[in-house]
Amino acid sequence: MYPLFGSPQLGAPLEVVSRCLFHVDFAEPEWTADGLLIARSGHLGSFSRGASLASVADSLGTTYAAANSQPAWEARDLDGDTIREAFGLRMGADDRLPFDDPPPPQALSGLLEFVETGARTTANATLFAITNDAVSGARLWLDTSGTYYRINWSDGATTRTATLTVGQPTSGQRVRLRWTLSATGVVTLWQSINGAAETTATAAPLMLPTAWASGARVRLNSRGDTENPAQGWYRRLKLADVALDVATLDVLR
Repeated sequence: MYPLFGSPQLGAPLEVVSRCLFHVDFAEPEWTADGLLIARSGHLGSFSRGASLASVADSLGTTYAAANSQPAWEARDLDGDTIREAFGLRMGADDRLPFDDPPPPQALSGLLEFVETGARTTANATLFAITNDAVSGARLWLDTSGTYYRINWSDGATTRTATLTVGQPTSGQRVRLRWTLSATGVVTLWQSINGAAETTATAAPLMLPTAWASGARVRLNSRGDTENPAQGWYRRLKLADVALDVATLDVLR
């Protein structure tokens, strides 16, 4: 019946890959066989922690201690109905999650959704960064002044910072931070707390470098390999290659 090619075979399954330059969603974690976290964009992340993390809540609200070097998956109630329907990655000040192969310096949009657990009150605590281990050269990072969140970018010699001047999320509040880096080097930050209207800040332009510092990675919860860790319950992180409004960035997959 099939004299030349044999019987038909099933095709290889298609892998769903995000259209974002970078996209990780902690509601749907996926791992490689050797323990690397797979982002929706295909990037591989290496989680590390040198100690246990206490009081992580499961779906019933029962707390447990996440073991040394094991991610702390925590269920939270985000809509006030007492049902812990939201799944995310809880990270403490000892936690690191870097991903290789960051997108190059260009017009970028970014989105980070998390629950505040105390990072805002610690000056220089870094939630997101594109830096090398040494925190040198051209880089981009999102941190706090100790009062407000801010977005920073540097060409290696000069740094521009857009710092919010209103809006101080307290522990347990839902926070959405989004930002743009324009083709002319203008960085802008927006913040929404518990779904409320956004506040914003913008910094002066600084010409984009041709590349990030050698060895740069997309990092969650720290700046560099050891420097300026933060803490938080993280839901998702996205980077897109154009300046998008929040509605478009929110639904981009």
